[in-house]
Amino acid sequence: MTSHRWSVESPDRFGVRGLWAAAQARARALDLDILTVTAVAGLAALAAVLRIGALDSPAQPGEGRNVAQVFAVDSLATLLDSNASPLAWLQAGGYTALTDAFVRHTTAIGAAREPMVLTAAITAVLLWVLSRRMGLSRLTGAIAVAVVAVSPMALGLQVGVRPENVAMPWALAGITLLWTPRKHRRLAPDLWATLFLVIAVITAPVALLLIVTAAWLLWRRGRRRLSLMLSSLFVLGTGIGMGAAAALAGLRIASEGSPASTWAAADPLFVVAGVLATALSLFSYRLRPLAVGVLALTAVALIPGGPGTAALILAVPPAALLIAGSIERASRPIRIPATVLAVALAAAAVPTWIDGLRIVTTSGVNPKPMADASRWLQENLPTTPVVTDGITWVELVRTGRLPTAATRPGDCTTTCATQSWLVVTPGLRLLLPNRPDLAEAAATAEVVAVFGIGYDRVEIHRPAMAGAPDTEERQARMDAGMKIADSPRVAAPNTVDQALRAGRTDPRLLTTLSALAQTRPVRVTALPPVAGEDAANQPRRQALLTAAEEPADAIAQFFTSQNGVLRPESVTTTNEGVLIRYPAGTPAGLLIPFG
Repeated sequence: MTSHRWSVESPDRFGVRGLWAAAQARARALDLDILTVTAVAGLAALAAVLRIGALDSPAQPGEGRNVAQVFAVDSLATLLDSNASPLAWLQAGGYTALTDAFVRHTTAIGAAREPMVLTAAITAVLLWVLSRRMGLSRLTGAIAVAVVAVSPMALGLQVGVRPENVAMPWALAGITLLWTPRKHRRLAPDLWATLFLVIAVITAPVALLLIVTAAWLLWRRGRRRLSLMLSSLFVLGTGIGMGAAAALAGLRIASEGSPASTWAAADPLFVVAGVLATALSLFSYRLRPLAVGVLALTAVALIPGGPGTAALILAVPPAALLIAGSIERASRPIRIPATVLAVALAAAAVPTWIDGLRIVTTSGVNPKPMADASRWLQENLPTTPVVTDGITWVELVRTGRLPTAATRPGDCTTTCATQSWLVVTPGLRLLLPNRPDLAEAAATAEVVAVFGIGYDRVEIHRPAMAGAPDTEERQARMDAGMKIADSPRVAAPNTVDQALRAGRTDPRLLTTLSALAQTRPVRVTALPPVAGEDAANQPRRQALLTAAEEPADAIAQFFTSQNGVLRPESVTTTNEGVLIRYPAGTPAGLLIPFG
């Protein structure tokens, strides 16, 4: 009988060493998964933080209409335009309503952009998941997410309030579910993918171009019945959910924005690398379906007057994945030229991107001019309809103005443009090149108040009125003012005397003051300015008056007894005297017959 000798290698006969090795392998794989998930979550958080820093950056062309749509869903429980990507604004407005974004943020654009930050973070996570479904490495997916997170072009596109940003996660989710190496699998993922793609297209019709990628993935599986069924479901779903009219309206709105060349100038390295990677990916079986979709979006973005910004929003995340994927494919096995090229691109991009991110995240709109203009409107034109851009429309409604007392450019006809007061803001100035009627009205109107300087300047324009030229009006005010200043029955300090002689006094005030001086001696203590009106070279329409040996009520009664255009807006008795205030907007030709 052979005796058994135990040794350190004896447990191998029972598989203990194999089980231990397998357990260690699983632990290492779990550690790697945890590390990867943490890294991707960190990159998604970085993308969100950078976009939060850009919430109050200047508005982009076409963004005002979208901000107004989100606010209307949030605060007014209505859709301003039911054909203008309603599903996008229901999603964004639902988020802002649930989170009280318009209450928490000091600016309307910051509140409306907050949902875009969330969609950007979701897009980053889905981009990494798609990379894994494509068979790319963890590092490649992380690089793609990092590129989208820190690229100034991607940041600028993703922070804008646009339906394409809301549609991007839906489109990526649908493509991710369709991307499978197996020809036969359960039907549920394909049905969910079809539903997500239908939602993406209804949310932003431009997402229809990414259906090229989805169709390629289905065709590559070679299952004709499945392809026909999913295609029928997609067409039926989009037809019921959107319709031809809404699709055309969505495409029209998608064309509002900066041309592709503007965004390309902001990040030329990303554009060059993306175009090159897309072209090279057409020769890769693994990357070709995604490259076809990016190529379709790029071609549409280059159409003059087309949806440049909209197409680029949908093209940038997949393009970043193609850049990272092309580098991986070119570097397997390790090839010195491809590796050197990747390192050179990274070295050139990092300093440029750091500078671009610093500019985007530190630039912001000064809210004070708009706040001052809103206060002026509330005090002087509380119910008078004014025309302004969508973002300012939201700000005015937020501060208590009735929605019917403010009109957005899209709701303003040619007659409205020539007969309405205009609040010319940075956002409205972006729209004027596309609205000749508003541009002409702004050029011919009278500027009655100005707030702020430079880019943040806000102007309030009164509709053009028939009457004498400005030079004659000013000369008439100077003549009447000098007569009042020389009158022995009118006393005034030096500052008031200079304002009277320089023609900087409202003609209604000059007319009534001249009549008052005929009946009694009067002292003009001050001509208080109205905020914003001196900057617009408007005459002073307020006066503080006193009369020797006569109660203030007598002066107040004289002014309140005036009728028509000469009746003041308010007459207030104070300890210093009687404060007279006339409505905004100097009447034309009042002094010309008496000059």
